[in-house]
Amino acid sequence: MAVRKRASAMSVAEQTRFKNVVTQLIGNGSYGRLVAIHGDMSHDQHGGMGPVGTERFLPWHRDFLLKFEAQMQALDPASFVPYWRWTNERTVPSWLATFLPTVPVPGRRNPVQVRRSLGRRGRLPAIWEVDALVGNPALTYTQFTTLLEGFHNDVHNWVGGTMGVITVSPADPLFWLHHAQIDRLWSRWQAQAANAGKHPTLNGADAVLDPWPETAANVSSIAALGYSYGPG
Repeated sequence: MAVRKRASAMSVAEQTRFKNVVTQLIGNGSYGRLVAIHGDMSHDQHGGMGPVGTERFLPWHRDFLLKFEAQMQALDPASFVPYWRWTNERTVPSWLATFLPTVPVPGRRNPVQVRRSLGRRGRLPAIWEVDALVGNPALTYTQFTTLLEGFHNDVHNWVGGTMGVITVSPADPLFWLHHAQIDRLWSRWQAQAANAGKHPTLNGADAVLDPWPETAANVSSIAALGYSYGPG
């Protein structure tokens, strides 16, 4: 089973491996195509798009992370998507601070030059409020994902720059670490007995995580998908 480690727990070799694989994916065009997929709002993958987007936010981005990680591992089987635990680590991981690549994206006239404007907007949610959310057994799935997506938005805005623009945010390699943290928090919530039967309310085409064939039910268990998260 693949283990997604905390960014601050990675060895120098693992840090270098991540940056090298991302650089290769940018070079072969795969990375830019992923950015373009996220920039296509027809996938209805965010709560700001309406009730269906709210329900799709977590499963769609879980599948998105899996597609990215599969492309990484096709180049280097030892690579993985780490997570940035921004509740404790209150700035960008130092080894990513100067990794600001230029990313050609299909359909865009100019490549995206990754930039950040830390702390000008948004905020990094506090550990107590995130723990209170994850540990609240009274929440429905819809309530949980709505509140978690709010924290997610806060972090995007805090990083700013490329991460603050929904159509190009995955161009910043930090995007994947942030979303791995969001996915990790969802997996922690799912693991609690009180939440065992709480799932997205999606039917028919809405349940299909386009542009891929998987449904929300197909990505409901990280154990079944073959990965886990290292200690935080």
